Amino acid sequence: MSWLEQLEGELTLRGVRGRERERILLELHDHIACEPGCEERLGDPASLAASFAEELGTDMARRSALGAFAALAVTAAVLAVSQLAIGAAGGPPGFDHGHSLLLFMPAMLGMLVAPQVALVAGCLAAVRALRRRRTGSLPAAELALLRRRTRIALLAGLATALGLELYVLDFSSVLAAWWLALVGGAAAVAALALLAAMRALLRAGEIVSEAEGPSGDIFDDLPIPGSRWLGRQPWRLGALAALGVTVVMTALVWHAERSLVEGLERGVVEGIAAAAGFALLGRAIGAAPAVGGEPVAGRERGARP
Repeated sequence: MSWLEQLEGELTLRGVRGRERERILLELHDHIACEPGCEERLGDPASLAASFAEELGTDMARRSALGAFAALAVTAAVLAVSQLAIGAAGGPPGFDHGHSLLLFMPAMLGMLVAPQVALVAGCLAAVRALRRRRTGSLPAAELALLRRRTRIALLAGLATALGLELYVLDFSSVLAAWWLALVGGAAAVAALALLAAMRALLRAGEIVSEAEGPSGDIFDDLPIPGSRWLGRQPWRLGALAALGVTVVMTALVWHAERSLVEGLERGVVEGIAAAAGFALLGRAIGAAPAVGGEPVAGRERGARP
C-alpha cells in the first residue's frame, strides 16, 4: 500500500470524505510528483490525517455556526414581519377564534419561547466562532461545544418556523389571505435556510478530532462582571439572568399596558421560563459545567482569552 493510499484510509477513518479528501490527496499527489521521495519528510500518514481533520473540523464548525446565525437572522426577520403586519390583516385574533387549541398552543411555544432559545444559543455560537476565527485548530471539546450551541439554535429556529406555520393554519379562516400567504411562504423559506445550515452542521460533526484541551464556557465568550463569583456557583448566573428577564419584561409590559399587575404577570412567567431554560440547556451551551466535567470560569483555569 502506497503512502497516499495509507493517508486516504486514515482520512476516511476521521470522517474526511468527498471533496475535502480529494482536494488534500490531489495536492499531495502533485507535491510528491514534483518532489519524489518526500513522503518521509511529510511524516506518518496517521498523524498527518489527524492534523488535517483537526483543522478541517475547526473550519467547518466555525462556518456552520456563522451560517446558522445567518439562517436564524432570516427567521427572526420573518417573525418580526409577521407581528408588524398582523395589525393590517385584522389584528391578533383571540386564542379561541382559531381552529383548535392543539394548533394554538404549540404555535405560541414556537413563536414565544423558541426564538429566545435560538437567540441565546445562536449568539453564543457565533461569538465563539468569531473569537476563534484566527485559530487553526480547536480542541475537540471546544468543537463539541460550538456544534451543540449551533444545533440547539437551529432546532429552536425550526421550532419558530413551525410555530409560524401552525399559527397560519390555526387562523387560516380569520386572518387576511395576503398575510397568510406572506407569513406562510416566508416561514417556509426560513425553514429551508435552517435545514441547509443543519446539513452543514451535520457534515462538520462527521469530522473526528482528537485535539486535547478545555471546551471553555460562557465566561470565555462574554465580558460578564463578577465572573469569578458567578463561576464558583453557576446557578447564580441562571438566577441573575432570570431575575433580569423578570424585571425587564415587567417594566416593558407595565409601560405598554399601563398596568403593573399585567407587567408582573408577564415578567414572572418570562423569568420562570428563563430559569427553566438555564436548568435544561445551561450545560449544553456552556453556561454551566457538565456533570463530572471541568469547572466554569475559564479565565480562572487559564483557558485561552
